[in-house]
Amino acid sequence: MKLVVIGGGAAGMAAASKARRQAPESDILVVESGGYVSYAECGIPFLLEGTVKDPMDLLHYSPKEFTERRGIKIKNNTTVKNILPEKKILKLSDGTDEKYDRLVLATGVRARSNEFIDGKRIVGIRSLESGIHARELVNSGRDFIIVGDGILGLELASSLLEAGKNVKIISKHEKVFTKLDSEIRDIVDSKFRSSIEILYQSYVDNIKYSGNRVILNVNGQAFEADGVIYATGVLPNSEIASDAGLQINTDGTVHVDHGMQTSVPDIYAAGDVAQTFNIITGKQDWHPLAQISNKMGRVAGCNAAGGSMSFPGSLGTSLVKLLGFEVGFTGLNRSEIARSGIDYESTFIKAKSRANYFPGSEDVYISINYAKKDGRILGGQIVSRDGGAWRLNTLAMAVFSGLSVEDLFYSDLGYSPPFGPVWDPLIIAASVSMRE
Repeated sequence: MKLVVIGGGAAGMAAASKARRQAPESDILVVESGGYVSYAECGIPFLLEGTVKDPMDLLHYSPKEFTERRGIKIKNNTTVKNILPEKKILKLSDGTDEKYDRLVLATGVRARSNEFIDGKRIVGIRSLESGIHARELVNSGRDFIIVGDGILGLELASSLLEAGKNVKIISKHEKVFTKLDSEIRDIVDSKFRSSIEILYQSYVDNIKYSGNRVILNVNGQAFEADGVIYATGVLPNSEIASDAGLQINTDGTVHVDHGMQTSVPDIYAAGDVAQTFNIITGKQDWHPLAQISNKMGRVAGCNAAGGSMSFPGSLGTSLVKLLGFEVGFTGLNRSEIARSGIDYESTFIKAKSRANYFPGSEDVYISINYAKKDGRILGGQIVSRDGGAWRLNTLAMAVFSGLSVEDLFYSDLGYSPPFGPVWDPLIIAASVSMRE
């Protein structure tokens, strides 16, 4: 069997590796448009701040791990121009054709198109190459403007501040981080407002150069910077799939079933380019995240190689370090629950991360959304300088498992003063929810 994987990111290399284990005698080729495969895109902000010194440290595996140990062929710096499903042929940018028996699309996403991005001093970050260029840009200047106030925008702003740069954020909203519910969002917004200049309800009207300086016109006012990084969202790279006649969803993702099979036989799709299923609602969703892409890729690779795996869906659980705070969310926020039609309640609490008498205790803010009918936890959000990440992951497991607030209350969490009080903030949040 000849398997071709388009895309060498998280989903693509997971698919190729699983296919190799599933079908040891198969011929596997990965076609990657960039110069690198299997790298940690989520580590790029830490490359910019200087925590990661060498870009090559972001490579999960060396190319030899795949080509020599796993027997996977890799063709870098090559794009697939066309897919001809009826002939099972790929037209490549180098002028050659590549035949396949099974195909996995793992083409990922790109930064949302913007007329001002030129790849010089006005950039978007969606590849290791773009991350390396952004690091060179950051190292060459001091004043930077981030356009966008979501996870990536705030993470980049936090990283640049950590690197000693002067940073401004341009936000089109009244407060940053719209994914969060009001109480948690207010906390994050206040932390950023006190640390970084934010231009709220603002839009970039025009950008021009003055020597090596970038001049932005924002709501009629001029601002100068050494560089501008756009973080205004991403779009799935599904055009090649659409041109080949595959079914594309309204959000631009490739339509797949739980086995990652597309609407065309013998073609699978996985990772950021493909839809997922929301664990809570069971409906189509989109969670372009590395940990989800890896799992989708494994399922696609297994099934493309003749095996049988099913991807149950995802929650979109996200964690990020912002200004020293651990910020995370999982499941549905209130707006999403309202759109789903579920009758729900919410609890917001503030507690301590450790026993009061133990050094290092910090405030923990937790918001939990749960179904009014049966108390099932639908989602939650956490902010803390201490222990926020592990508590968020515990909450994510509770949502994934369909636990109620009562189940969470009776959960047998480990207790030790350095890690939490005898009544952990999660238990307190569950207890309060049970009383409401």
